[in-house]
Amino acid sequence: TYTYVYYEPVYSTTQEVREGFKIEEPEEMENPGKIYLYGQYILINEPGKGVHVINNIDKENPINEKFIAIPGNHDMAVKDNILYADSYIDLVSIDISDLNNIRLVNRLENAFPNYNTEFGFVAAEGMVITEWEEIETVEISDDCTSGGGNVVSLGGVFMAMEDAAFSAAPSSGPVAPVGQGGSMARFAVYDNYLYAVDSWDLNVFDITNVASPQFENKTYVSWNVETIWPYKDNLFIGSESGMFIFDNSNPSLPQYRSSFMHVTACDPVVVNDDYAFVTLRSGTRCEGFTNQLDVINIENLNSPWLVKTYPMQNPHGLGIDGNTLFICEGEYGLKVYDISDVDAISENLLEHFEGIHSFDVIPYEKVLLMIGEDGLYQYDYSDLGDIKLLSFMVVTGGEI
Repeated sequence: TYTYVYYEPVYSTTQEVREGFKIEEPEEMENPGKIYLYGQYILINEPGKGVHVINNIDKENPINEKFIAIPGNHDMAVKDNILYADSYIDLVSIDISDLNNIRLVNRLENAFPNYNTEFGFVAAEGMVITEWEEIETVEISDDCTSGGGNVVSLGGVFMAMEDAAFSAAPSSGPVAPVGQGGSMARFAVYDNYLYAVDSWDLNVFDITNVASPQFENKTYVSWNVETIWPYKDNLFIGSESGMFIFDNSNPSLPQYRSSFMHVTACDPVVVNDDYAFVTLRSGTRCEGFTNQLDVINIENLNSPWLVKTYPMQNPHGLGIDGNTLFICEGEYGLKVYDISDVDAISENLLEHFEGIHSFDVIPYEKVLLMIGEDGLYQYDYSDLGDIKLLSFMVVTGGEI
């Protein structure tokens, strides 16, 4: 007998969703999600709701300036002052060149038709599944399922095992033409293309006309794709089953190159010229029971191999700057390692900031941006022997 939680889809009309886009005065962060750096601005996603715009010209005193309400938003990227963001099934393009006149300049409708279509559920035309509502807990005998498992579909609804969680989504100076996302990002910009991974596919959009993205093509990657990290002429894609490398020398049509498979676990990845660093973590959403850092040799991109595995506590996002690796350990804080010797990383822990929650990081010009349940932290790591907290922007509550 299995114990399941009974869920039903909650629908909204596409008209309701599309009319929900608004530019608002700054709101307090309640449940910060992904983070993105663009020039002097930090963009912080409020999952499902929109994007906070933080003026970071003074890193010791960041200012929350605007909130862009984008229903169903979970990911973002920026090029040439155009913010690309998902809004349930749509891709929206927003001009952020003037914070006093932020404008929606384009909406590519139905750009992400796979949104919330897991388990065979597809919304009727003109409708979108905005969330899943927990109804009750039931027990089902073995012969009612197709061999057991974490999810079973019965009678037009689906049921998830009681210990399995379910997510509905998953200037005063020059501004860089392209911004930088964290390791948890599902969006990435390379050349004149925007890449967006969904649960299975790598979607390619032509942004030669930055204000008007055009769908180019999509390529199947794997199941439960989670993250994308562009590096030189390659895309490193993390999924719950492994790391996938795509040759991006023709950016309009990335080609599968190789993969490194691992046990089922959540899987962000960052890379340098020779190695990929992958964190695997346990957690009910990821179904795994592994907490570790994998170091993978990628000198031959067609044949990646495991160099060494290091035990971790509950690693989430990570960031890399030269020979310095930053690892977010969730409720266990932030760890900073010297990785000049990949065979002795655990012996070269430079700093462990405890008593904070860390979700993802962006290291940039010796300042580390870190987002967690507590809020936005900024650290000066120009002296690795004396890493200093520059500022902390608190959230009012919530959980990542």
